[in-house]
Amino acid sequence: MAEISNRRMGLVLFIAALWVAWPAMAQEAAPAPPAGTFLSISDIHFDPFYDPKLVPQLAKADVEAWKEIFAGSEVTAWSTYGSDTNYPLLRSTLAALQSAAPKPDFILISGDFLGHGFQNSFDKAFPDTGSTAAFESFVRKTIGFVTAQLQEAFPGVPIYPALGNNDSYCGDYQIDPAGPFLAALQGIWRPLLGADAGTFEETFPLGGFYSVPHPTVPKQRIVVLNSVFFSRKYKNACGSVGDPASLELGWLAYTLQRAALAGETVWIVEHIPPGIDVFSTLQATGPCQTSPVPLWQADALSSFQQILAAAPGTVAASFAGHTHIDDFRLPAGGGFVHGTPAVSPVYNNNPGFQVFTYDRASGALAGFRTIYLDISGGGNTPWAVEYDFQQSYGQNAYNATTLQAVQQAIVNDPVTRGNFFTFYPVRSEKGNIDPQSWKAYACGITSSTPADFASCYCPQ
Repeated sequence: MAEISNRRMGLVLFIAALWVAWPAMAQEAAPAPPAGTFLSISDIHFDPFYDPKLVPQLAKADVEAWKEIFAGSEVTAWSTYGSDTNYPLLRSTLAALQSAAPKPDFILISGDFLGHGFQNSFDKAFPDTGSTAAFESFVRKTIGFVTAQLQEAFPGVPIYPALGNNDSYCGDYQIDPAGPFLAALQGIWRPLLGADAGTFEETFPLGGFYSVPHPTVPKQRIVVLNSVFFSRKYKNACGSVGDPASLELGWLAYTLQRAALAGETVWIVEHIPPGIDVFSTLQATGPCQTSPVPLWQADALSSFQQILAAAPGTVAASFAGHTHIDDFRLPAGGGFVHGTPAVSPVYNNNPGFQVFTYDRASGALAGFRTIYLDISGGGNTPWAVEYDFQQSYGQNAYNATTLQAVQQAIVNDPVTRGNFFTFYPVRSEKGNIDPQSWKAYACGITSSTPADFASCYCPQ
């Protein structure tokens, strides 16, 4: 009997130990979350004026009728180099996005929904009857139409858009803080974000910036900035708030500190990246040391760098657009900024977007594929994979460390350099980099300030 009791007691103790250990064992045995995918899109620059015959109908119709109106256009060819995105190109892009990633976890859009020179195009279409109210209505309809098309293509998928410098009632680089444009856009964009909109409803109407929890990665946030306020070209021509950049930077400092205290990491999405405008720099005249053209105001950049330094390691990745090309930047303070190519071919680039893969548990980026459309074929070529980052650059991840290796290879290896400059304009011969100026673009990757760029590029 004593032997049976001992066996029973041993069995009880074993079951009790198993019960205590089971949660940890189950956690160890649980499979890791599979790799996720998301889309990165930038600079759509939709041009609803591409067919002048349709514009009067568009102005009178509700935005829900725009798709049918565009479908009746006699213009069926894609936009060409030097022009913004027309409806045929937008429709083709949406179909390519669906084909490349039918069920992405989410979508990042780094700014510029409206075409260039929007006010001028509207005034030309309505030289006698145009008004401020009519223009603002047409702006709302245009952004609303593009937004609705994205929702229709990806129902239920969270989409996180940033403002671009062309997205405004007031004019290019003239978004007015706490103004009617942001109030109207709040209502248009809120459904894109899904159930958890984070700070969107509180902070977006103030300055076009917001923070949301990452939709799949625990302990991570997506912080969407309105970096137009930081641009050296920004003018608060229509607003009453004196210094919207300071307001936004103060909010960013608070947001990053709060994330750091909570043990969270952050992805930043913005339109205009910090650093040097290499193209404009090469067009500038005067001594090399004084010609570097910064993308941001010096004070905004300095404050931004201090904010990131005060929360080291918190910002894990940044995504930007604006330059219409495929590139990356390695700021002096660490981290990296990914540059997404444009849908619009206005600057002689081919249209493109990117499909990222990442770890749903950690948020670590594995890499991406660039999908592009060679519009030089005049409508006879399909969208295709331009390149795969891991395969083309021989890297097994996409982060600051691997990008530093790529940057060094661009400087030292002619083959890598040739690949980078082919991918830079999305394989467009019209947008090719002059081989004589390759060093300027290589220096642009690592230079945050004009002094940094001059030290790297200019003769000593």
